[in-house]
Amino acid sequence: MIKIIALIFFISVFFIAVIFSVLNFHSVQINLGFTSLNLPLTIALTIELFAGIVIGYLVALLQILKLKSKYTLLNKQLDSSLKSKK
Repeated sequence: MIKIIALIFFISVFFIAVIFSVLNFHSVQINLGFTSLNLPLTIALTIELFAGIVIGYLVALLQILKLKSKYTLLNKQLDSSLKSKK
């Protein structure tokens, strides 16, 4: 039942995105500093969306790596303290 609700939700979001894309297909100029690009608005927004996703994953990856190294350090400390008590 939850899979059906999720499928209906994603299909409706997809159709809303398609309607948004069709209604906002005019070209926009993006200035990158060293060059400028003329892209349709929907393509520009899609590129920004995926860039945000990649940046979010990279930030999350850094946090995960910090936590893994801290976990390893604490696990070694725990092992050494348990060995010294025996």
